[in-house]
Amino acid sequence: MQTGNPFPLRVRIVQIAFLIAAVIATLFLARWQWDVWQSNGGTFQNLGYAIQWPLFGVFFVVAYRKYIHYEKERALGNDEAAVPDEVKNSMTEVPDDFFAQRTEPVGDHWQDTRRRDRRISGASKSQEDAQE
Repeated sequence: MQTGNPFPLRVRIVQIAFLIAAVIATLFLARWQWDVWQSNGGTFQNLGYAIQWPLFGVFFVVAYRKYIHYEKERALGNDEAAVPDEVKNSMTEVPDDFFAQRTEPVGDHWQDTRRRDRRISGASKSQEDAQE
C-alpha cells in the first residue's frame, strides 16, 4: 500500500470499475431519454431527463474524488476530514482579555445601608431572643 493512497490496488480497481459502470449507465440512460424525446411520442420531460442523466454521472465522479480525498486525510491521521482548513486552524477559545474586566457594581448605596442595618437589627433581635 502506498503512503499517498489509503486503499490497496485491488480495492482501487474495484472502486474505479464501479465508478466507470455507473457513469456508463448514466450515459446510456441519457441516450435512451434522448431517443424517446426525438421519437413521435417524446415530451420535454424526456429532454429534461436526457440532460439530467449526464449530470448524475458527473456527480458520481465528483463524489468519488471527494471520498478519496477524505480517506487520504483520515489515513494521514486527520480524524476531522470534513472540517475545512480555516475552521481547523481557527481559534477555539475566547482569550481572557477579550471581555471587559468586571468592576465593582455601581448601585444605590442607600439600599446597601438599609440592608446592612436590617441584618444588624435582625441579628440583634435573634440574639435577644436567644438570651431570653
